[in-house]
Amino acid sequence: MQIFHGHIYFSANQIERAAEVRQNLANALPQLTYIGKLINKPIGPHAKPMFEIHIPAVEIEQITPVIDDLRQGLSVLIHPVQENELEAHTTGAQWLGEKLPLDLKVLAKT
Repeated sequence: MQIFHGHIYFSANQIERAAEVRQNLANALPQLTYIGKLINKPIGPHAKPMFEIHIPAVEIEQITPVIDDLRQGLSVLIHPVQENELEAHTTGAQWLGEKLPLDLKVLAKT
């Protein structure tokens, strides 16, 4: 099954908001195949704390507006899961809210 990853970013002073957004997404979107825990530090290419959700590709058009409605001002990166992660996180990516910098060196193949 083709899926998309959604990364919902938050700052240290937005942890409660992020937890609320996470719960609201879980309640509103039972078709999500994964809802990750809040990660309170930058990890991988992500320069801010975040949590991850997995979205079935067949649902992406219906789910994206719901995420946008429920994100409470938090930035969201949505990208396809594919072999070329650099491409997935850049040209294949969609942002809801402010576009944040990513550490693309982590994704570059050596």
